[in-house]
Amino acid sequence: MTTGRLFRTSVLVTIVWGGCGDVAGTVNLAESEKNITNYSSHPNGTGIHVGSTEPESWFGLTNISLTWFMDGFSQHSDGSWWATGWYSIGVGLLSADAELISAEINGASLGVQAIRTTGSRLSVDLRDSLGNVQTLQDSALIGLSFLLSVPDPVGLTHTNYLLRIATAETLSSQFSDVYAYQMEYVVAGLLGATTSSSCIGPNNESQRSVFYQGSQWNPMNAERSDGMNLVTMTCESGAVATCMRWGYRPWGSGQDQTGQTASFADYHQACIHMKRASYCGDSQTYTLDGTPIFISDELSPPINSGSMALIEALWTTTGATCVSNRRHPEFLFLGCPLPLPNCPSDLGSSYLLADGLVPAGVLARLTD
Repeated sequence: MTTGRLFRTSVLVTIVWGGCGDVAGTVNLAESEKNITNYSSHPNGTGIHVGSTEPESWFGLTNISLTWFMDGFSQHSDGSWWATGWYSIGVGLLSADAELISAEINGASLGVQAIRTTGSRLSVDLRDSLGNVQTLQDSALIGLSFLLSVPDPVGLTHTNYLLRIATAETLSSQFSDVYAYQMEYVVAGLLGATTSSSCIGPNNESQRSVFYQGSQWNPMNAERSDGMNLVTMTCESGAVATCMRWGYRPWGSGQDQTGQTASFADYHQACIHMKRASYCGDSQTYTLDGTPIFISDELSPPINSGSMALIEALWTTTGATCVSNRRHPEFLFLGCPLPLPNCPSDLGSSYLLADGLVPAGVLARLTD
């Protein structure tokens, strides 16, 4: 990894793609992105928190480099806030949370009382020395820095970093309600230290972060942990954020085919596995970044209803329940612990999402 993509004992952030709408007082997207409206087909990627793990980027845990990264915040039982972090140690992940010491804005050092979201819209409650609380949201968040004390792998030494919100904006998405924030980091107190983007994509490009309160996702296998004390921070090109952009926002709800209210949380989880072609719902993926797929669901009305003429798989929260036409059959797939049958011609309703292949020569508009 290059130093521009990673800070060795440092803060790594993630970001997500989302809505067309604009937030009052926030920075607007470029016109080309705002004009994206066709979600009939979708390009997938292999990463949970980034779009690609080849070559390795912020959350691309394919190499053996020893690197600390964060994927959000959590509030401990004593009310304190911590950055949830991990070390990539080649054979797996080592949990290593960093203490959130304070927040800084306009030259003032303040305590952090709450980090929360409404959907993906971030709010931060700050407390001064007199106990007065102010809430920052939208453009008021720009310039806010979090002071983090990041431990080494064995917890003997710590390095302080400032994690700063540089922009606040909305992203192009199905429902125009996904918010993103450009995050930057710098070593605290180091004269001449370089400020770098916290989230770097596979082409070494700066990306934005998306926040969501209520769940966090393991960066290796996408296992979801739920709790209102958990706040996710994820890159805009990864599956967690992209599935929000495609309409399966975990905070949303709709109706299923029986007329019952259905939370989108499980649809979002199924989408993460589908986007990555993780048939077994684990760390293994069988796709290439940018491969277009059609998506269909059983909601009423459906969020997506692409062609299933060449169905690939049916998806639930644990991965695929059947596989017929793999999008990349050239990848060796030895099967799952429980063998997957071919998908039935009558799909029925025992699934959350389905995806189909886009035939060669079909000019399907990509949305990333």
